[in-house]
Amino acid sequence: MRAPDGIPSLPPKVLAAASACAGGITRIESLGGLSGRIVARVQGTGRSVVAKGPVSTPEVEVARRFPELLLRHSVRVPRVFATPETADDGTWIVMEYLPDPLPQGRWGADGQVIAMLRALHTLPSDAVEDLPGRYLPGWDDALTASAASTLGADDAVVDRLAVLAERAQPLFDPRCVVSGDPNPLNWRVDGEQCPVLLDLERLTVASPALDLAIVLAGLPDRAAAAAVTAAYGAGAPTVDEVLLAKAWSVVELAATAADGTPAHDVVMYVRPAFFSWLERL
Repeated sequence: MRAPDGIPSLPPKVLAAASACAGGITRIESLGGLSGRIVARVQGTGRSVVAKGPVSTPEVEVARRFPELLLRHSVRVPRVFATPETADDGTWIVMEYLPDPLPQGRWGADGQVIAMLRALHTLPSDAVEDLPGRYLPGWDDALTASAASTLGADDAVVDRLAVLAERAQPLFDPRCVVSGDPNPLNWRVDGEQCPVLLDLERLTVASPALDLAIVLAGLPDRAAAAAVTAAYGAGAPTVDEVLLAKAWSVVELAATAADGTPAHDVVMYVRPAFFSWLERL
C-alpha cells in the first residue's frame, strides 16, 4: 500500500502486523523525522498505530526487553504491539500512535519532562551496557574534522572545537543510563498531558548532561541551561557541562548529516548562529 504522499510501500509482514492492531487499513501517512527511517502512521478502522523501520538492533532490543523495566521506573514510552522481522527489509516496530506533540511552551525545563529523564537515569546501567551495537557517544578529531567540513568552518573555529572536544571527554564517562536523543520533537503527550518519550535507539550510558543539553531546543544561553539543572535537582550536571554537551550534539549532527537530508538542512540553518554561540562558551 502506498501513502498519498508517496512514501514507499510497507513490507507485507509489517502491514499484517499493523492491521492486526489497527483493523482494516484505510490510510498510511509519513510522520517524517531526522532518522532517515520510514516512520508512518497506519490508520485502521479501529485505531491508528505507528510503523517504524527498518530499525537498528539496539532499538529492537529495547522494544522487546525494556517495557517492564521502563514502567517500573516511571518512564512512559509508546506501547509496542509487534516487532515484525522481514526477509529483505529488516526488523520493524509497530507501536502506539500518540498524535499530540509536547507543546512548545513545555520545551526545556518542564518539570514532568525533566523528572522523567531523571527517572530514566536511574535505570541499572548493566541492562543497557550489554545491548548489542549500543550507541557509544564520543568526540574525537575525526568527528571535529567531519563537522568542520560540513559547516565550512575556518581554522579559528576548528581550533575552538578542538579545545571544546578535549574539555568534553568526561561527558562520555559511564555515569548513568541516558536517552541519547530526548530532543523536544521526540516527545508526545498522552490524554492526561503527561510526557511520553519516543525513540530510544541511542539509549546508552554517559553523563546526564547529554540529555539535559539535547532536551533544550536551539542554542541555549546560560539561563536556559541553569533552568534545566535546577529542575533536575540533586546530582545535576553543571551549567558548563550542559552547554558543552550542546556543542557536542551540534558537532555530531553536522558530522553525520548527509547532503540532501533534513538533518543537513537543520545544520545549515543553525550554522551562522552556532559560530557566534561557540565564542560565548
